[in-house]
Amino acid sequence: MTSLCRTVSIIASFLPCIVSADSFLVKDGQPQAEIVIAEKPARTVKIAATELQTYLQKISGARLPVVTTPSGNGVAIHVGKSLHTDKLNLTDEGLLHGAFRMVSGDKWLALLGRDRDHTPREPWPHTAADNARVLREWDAMTGEKWGMDMNLTQAFKMHNKELDVWEQDERGSLNAVHQLLRELGVRWYLPGEIGEIVPKHASIALPVVDKTVRPDFALRYPYQYGKRFSGKTEETLWQLRLGLNQAPDLIGPGYIAHGTNYVHMRPEVMQAHPEYYTLVNGKRDTADRGKPCLSSPGLLAQNVKYVQAMYDKLDIPVVSVMPADGYTAMCECDLCKGKETPERGGFGRFSDYGWAYMNGVAKELMKTHPDRKIICMAYGATVLPPTKIDKLSPNIVVCIAQSRSSFQEKEKREWITDLRRDWLAKIPAGGAQLCVYEYYLHPREERAHAFIPVYFPHAIAEDLRALKGNSLGDYIEVYRAKDLDTFGVNALNLYVTTRLWWDSSLDVDAMIDEYCNDMYGPASAEMKAFIAHGEAKWMDMLSSPESITETFALLAKAQAKAPADSFYAKRIALVADYIQPLVARRDQMLRNAGRENARTVRVSDRDGSKIKIDGVLDEEIWGKLSGYQQGDLLDCTTGKAARDKTRMGFFWHDNSLYFRIRCDDRDLKKVNVAGKQKDDPRILDGDHVQLLFETQSHAFYQIAIDPAGHVLDVDHAGGSAKPAWSAGAEIAASQGDGFWTVEIRLPVAGDMQEAVDALNGVSGRKPAGTYPWYFNITRQRTRGGVTERFAFSPTDKPDFLEPAKFGRMNGYLPKGQAWEDEKKKRLEAKEAGVKPD
Repeated sequence: MTSLCRTVSIIASFLPCIVSADSFLVKDGQPQAEIVIAEKPARTVKIAATELQTYLQKISGARLPVVTTPSGNGVAIHVGKSLHTDKLNLTDEGLLHGAFRMVSGDKWLALLGRDRDHTPREPWPHTAADNARVLREWDAMTGEKWGMDMNLTQAFKMHNKELDVWEQDERGSLNAVHQLLRELGVRWYLPGEIGEIVPKHASIALPVVDKTVRPDFALRYPYQYGKRFSGKTEETLWQLRLGLNQAPDLIGPGYIAHGTNYVHMRPEVMQAHPEYYTLVNGKRDTADRGKPCLSSPGLLAQNVKYVQAMYDKLDIPVVSVMPADGYTAMCECDLCKGKETPERGGFGRFSDYGWAYMNGVAKELMKTHPDRKIICMAYGATVLPPTKIDKLSPNIVVCIAQSRSSFQEKEKREWITDLRRDWLAKIPAGGAQLCVYEYYLHPREERAHAFIPVYFPHAIAEDLRALKGNSLGDYIEVYRAKDLDTFGVNALNLYVTTRLWWDSSLDVDAMIDEYCNDMYGPASAEMKAFIAHGEAKWMDMLSSPESITETFALLAKAQAKAPADSFYAKRIALVADYIQPLVARRDQMLRNAGRENARTVRVSDRDGSKIKIDGVLDEEIWGKLSGYQQGDLLDCTTGKAARDKTRMGFFWHDNSLYFRIRCDDRDLKKVNVAGKQKDDPRILDGDHVQLLFETQSHAFYQIAIDPAGHVLDVDHAGGSAKPAWSAGAEIAASQGDGFWTVEIRLPVAGDMQEAVDALNGVSGRKPAGTYPWYFNITRQRTRGGVTERFAFSPTDKPDFLEPAKFGRMNGYLPKGQAWEDEKKKRLEAKEAGVKPD
């Protein structure tokens, strides 16, 4: 790569002391040392030796040989444990969770940590297709019909074949090598050449050093979407350089959450034991994997048996026990009556109920496996500690779900502090059995803050300092898209986190200064101002066009300072490309003044692969939409309920929106179909429904469908109708006994579709909290000269084409109601002078 030089003063601050004038690893570009490893080293020791060799050559031009026996000529750099380190009385004993030693003497330097090769235990899937075999063998081993842990079914993704390294390989010596290289000024901010900083030095002195480095947090794992070790080697190397640790001995090798799913997820269990599932409106909820009845003694017994099998058959030290995601409906069976605590709000309404179950499983396991543990999450409606359990069973590891980016809000910071204090009081082992489940998911397209420059390094630093000694560490979901797409902003957050995991006392401002100097060079000051603006204002950008304008003005100053085609310019471009959709958001906000109280729905992902677009609406999924995903049409002018009911519903699948519309009609035999063919404008004269929608980048489109299935689609952008436009939608209508229905699959082609082909396809992207669609679904019914009009969002007049009256289609909302309720409850308690529950 083209190396980037730091100033001499900066480099000097990283260089350790010199033993003597002739003690060099490299002198005047010539090798003065050799890298020594064992005859049969651990896998990661081989990588460590190669990394040291590669980067010392990049720094100095000198290539040091890698040997198994020192020649006696020059300095011996011992990497990893070997007979030679044994002779020096150096050991890796006690160097847990990636800790390492760096020690030097006369003509030698040792970089040593605990290195262990991971060997996956059968049955494990060697490919995705191999999971069927694994499940068969799991069934045979257990005699049950349980699922297999999600993480274990992805074991093949955790191995990089080119490097022959597993994510779970212990790699203390590699951490030591990377620390030495960091002290020489090397930095890895992003995967690949674009994120690498390597200073130039003709000479590198042998350091005087004798230190043991232990991380502040044992658990240091960012689960980066789509970036497991089986992917690109440069990505795997970058992750190795971050000094991460999955800590399977502390939290288990399986997925940390929703472990109870595997007990009840299979159809055989659903059929044999309906009593395991939540009773809602007289029916057991077996949709998807099912929602469990946590009062079921049979389910608890099976959960205990499942965990015992994980202990005994797969030798797993810690297993997840936690109910399914989306657990929002209280079971209505007799056993569950009176167990909900709604007075504790959205974060605590199931706490006593859920933790009684998890603690019950733990207590049974203590009888048979007191040396093993389970991990349970404080999540959703079970975030608050239970009030009816004084102390949890000592074999429970508690993992608190949180989002530290929100801790810039003073009330949220105070709340999380109190929450951790209360949880620590419930855990016999305190912080030794507490960890954090974090979310760095802001770049995810459907999230509320997608495309906003969400920087929060100071919140990260403050939080990790508060957690030191009170937590094992972090498991973080980090959103990553293809290559470095969407990562231009979040890279700084992750970098700061990974360094603070090792030493939470580091100066975060100094890290930001260094990051800006290294990454942006001549645009350093401008990018530092941009980052500071993002950190201070990102929450405001949801509602402030002025803040967005200022964001782009600051970035433009940085772009002007960076030489074209330089790495500096390319790194700024990663940020600029990521936030570009903010322009459309700003324009949409300016255009949408007055829509603050629009009727709102929320799009969610569903599996639409089995839907046949025939207008019949007989697929099971249409009957299982949530209240957020459907609604009745009202009188277009008065807003009152209609005599002939019209109900719509929708969901997102595979870059398409799916809609269903059912129109009840008391006199369907006289249905008025005025159109004769596709794009016949007379469709609008008779009975029909319309889908009117404005995407993030286009305002607006119109699609009308009559009961005979005739379709008229029109683009109204710029205020003029363009009937030549085609949505490319798949649409069908059907008529039943007293009703007619419409089914639609609407492909969404991306923001650039209009530029690519203005007459075909929908320009836009998936609706999100920050980047919503505005829409209306309307119906016209004509009989005997009388016209009735209905709309999801009434227009206050007998006219559908009123974009100012469109409803809003959100994704994730910026703030959950649970937090707003909790904040109100805490304020009321404070005013009353009592401790909030």
